[in-house]
Amino acid sequence: MKKILLILSVFMLSLSVSAQSRVKNQEGVLRDTKRQISGKEVGAVPTSLQSPLRALNHNFIGSTYYDCQTNGSMANRMSYHNDGTVSAVWTCMSTNINSRGTGYNYFDNGEWILGLSSSRIENVRTGWPTMTTVGNAEIVVSHNGDDGLIIGISPEKGSGEWVFSKLTGPELSNGTETSTCLLWPAIASSGNVLHLLTCTENNQGYLYNGIHTCLLYYRGTFNSNNNTITWEEPRIVGDVNSSEVERFSGDGYAIAAKGNHVAIVAQPVFRSNSFLWKSSDNGVNFTKTVFCEIANPGDTAYYDDGSYAVAIGDDGKVHIAGGTYMARTRPTGDTITWWPGLGYLYYWNDSMEPITYQGSQSFKDPEVLAEKGISIIDRIDLDGDGKITSVNFGADGYPEYGTGAVSMPQLVAQDGKVYMIFSQVLESLFVDANSNKYYRGIFGAKSTNDGESFGDCSWLSYNKDCFYISSFELFPLDTTVTLGDLLEYLENNSENVYPSVAPTIVNGNIAMTWLNDITAGSDIKDAPSNQPVSMSDHENYIYSLIMTADSIGIYNNTNEIWQGLWIDHTGISNNVISGMKIYPNPAINNVNITFTSEESAMAVVSIFNLMGQIVYTSNENVYDGYNAINVNVNNLPSGVYMVNVKTNRGTSTQKLIIK
Repeated sequence: MKKILLILSVFMLSLSVSAQSRVKNQEGVLRDTKRQISGKEVGAVPTSLQSPLRALNHNFIGSTYYDCQTNGSMANRMSYHNDGTVSAVWTCMSTNINSRGTGYNYFDNGEWILGLSSSRIENVRTGWPTMTTVGNAEIVVSHNGDDGLIIGISPEKGSGEWVFSKLTGPELSNGTETSTCLLWPAIASSGNVLHLLTCTENNQGYLYNGIHTCLLYYRGTFNSNNNTITWEEPRIVGDVNSSEVERFSGDGYAIAAKGNHVAIVAQPVFRSNSFLWKSSDNGVNFTKTVFCEIANPGDTAYYDDGSYAVAIGDDGKVHIAGGTYMARTRPTGDTITWWPGLGYLYYWNDSMEPITYQGSQSFKDPEVLAEKGISIIDRIDLDGDGKITSVNFGADGYPEYGTGAVSMPQLVAQDGKVYMIFSQVLESLFVDANSNKYYRGIFGAKSTNDGESFGDCSWLSYNKDCFYISSFELFPLDTTVTLGDLLEYLENNSENVYPSVAPTIVNGNIAMTWLNDITAGSDIKDAPSNQPVSMSDHENYIYSLIMTADSIGIYNNTNEIWQGLWIDHTGISNNVISGMKIYPNPAINNVNITFTSEESAMAVVSIFNLMGQIVYTSNENVYDGYNAINVNVNNLPSGVYMVNVKTNRGTSTQKLIIK
């Protein structure tokens, strides 16, 4: 009943809903730099509460009570094998925190068949797993938070037979004690060569070459005859020294490998430049490029949030996606003022000019970057009304993940195309009714021109196997919205975060997982030891989605959803309408609508205002191939409109401005 009352109160607040601006109407909140979950935390056992009943079917692959899957960037956690099978790992835990370890599942013959529980593959407590494959062998690396990394090798993928060893780090001293701890691993492979990132001991006083929590690169060679790995001596990522970098932070980095190319993206700490460390000889030698500078202390500007993705194209080009948030830093110290409802994803590749400060705190405003040809994915207008619908819960309405409103990217680059998966803060009414915090969802976009531009976005976590409501548009409240609609919304609404995508596309398909949670935000608590601990009082689900890669931007397109065109769990995966363009735009008297159709059919052309009202509609004959329709808009008031072309098998929507 509490949830129903909250939703009804949200309806009552509908008159206060307005378009979201960059900084105005956003409440800032003071925060320290993001708290890192070290893997050493101890604390009370969570109390298990029953989750809402859900249909756990082929999209469900496992569960966990461990609520935080990464401090920043998501390490490689999936492998898509050439025979169509898929392996996936995540940090799992039962109601006992000491049970934490690597959850594992394997997709074969159209279903996930192993590890459908919270049990771990190791026999000791671990966390932060990352995986790769060499031939048929699977390699999983996790940290034990104590004296090194746990290396698991399964000689035959999907067998569930694991042999474990330990990789200890360099021995460090804080003056009285020593540590060989390694933390927060991320791994990639090319051929039989392994490329591993990991940080040294993060407790105060432990320095490696004068750097705290130093980020190391290990190059290893896998021997398939005896299933062993020979590791070379570690190198400091970026070849940085203590005069350049004071410390690194956990998961503020990502790695990819393809052929002889290796790419590492890293941001040492907040308020540090972000750099690319690239090798063209399979990790023997590297060169460093600062691809994104930071604003000066005290500036109110967009800063990288430490959540990165990196992929390597078939030609060796490096593709990078980074999350941002708006903040104002203090000249000294780590405390900042942070606007949690703001932030965007930017895309950069190593054929572009670096993003430089140039003395202006607006140098990373999305409009500025877009003018330089850098692709931006901002918070998506889900209901197509031309604005982000928000109810003013203030800064507390945005769940704490240490990221901006659009972040947690994943990238795949293959065959001249780039696929980007990410998580973003949703609009009202997608709200956790218990905490008044906005939920997040998983989205995808693709570039068909090697990263020059990205098309429409698909809402990937919005489907009948995860979350779906039959009546998406509950604003404005009218007689068509029933109590059953509200109950359906409340029962199914949820948070979808931490996407992980296999780095290769197989048979035209892309594979991904994410964490699904009924509560918004990461349940980071303070244990009696004053260490942050991440554990939930209820089970979180790990969901999967294996879909045609090129249907991203078409399947479950955000424009389709608010028009009520999403039909079943497959979505409109064969949208026959594509390439829609409107010109002139802005328009004064007439506007031309051009598009390509894969069939001859009757189409409805509609123009909506920002209130969702139809101000123009006509029936048009559409032909197989190129189509052009001219509409007189002379009688429409100046403003922003949405133009939609719809047939029984396709739809497309574009924004129109009338002067």
